[in-house]
Amino acid sequence: MGMDLHSLFRIALGFQNAICCGSVTIAVGDDSFILTRDEIIIDIHDPKKMKKLMDALSPIMGSGKGGMKEKMKMMNEMKLYAEDLASQGKTAIIKYRGNEVMLMGAKANSLLMNAFGMKHIEIKYHPDTLRMMKGFM
Repeated sequence: MGMDLHSLFRIALGFQNAICCGSVTIAVGDDSFILTRDEIIIDIHDPKKMKKLMDALSPIMGSGKGGMKEKMKMMNEMKLYAEDLASQGKTAIIKYRGNEVMLMGAKANSLLMNAFGMKHIEIKYHPDTLRMMKGFM
């Protein structure tokens, strides 16, 4: 039986609790994954890899299905991950080429996303976010 992303996510959160100070960094080429006691920082430099990460978070993204029902399903999945992180005081920070593009969890704060019921998700709107999104097309 294979492990889904949510199972791996739960294992990473458990491992995070074993970190009392400092961090663990995994780097592959220009990309990195940094785990501290309260943060998971994913820094991706290739838009195709970022798309794979988003596909893993929600198989609906980029699958060619663009209907409202599919988009709502994706947003609900993201909301569940964000609420899970926030309930444990943790934050996932997704970066594109070193710049934050999305926060999920305890440190996320967005009036716009709050208005859509996404209390623990924050999207940073700047040129890198737009470049990343263009890379998904």
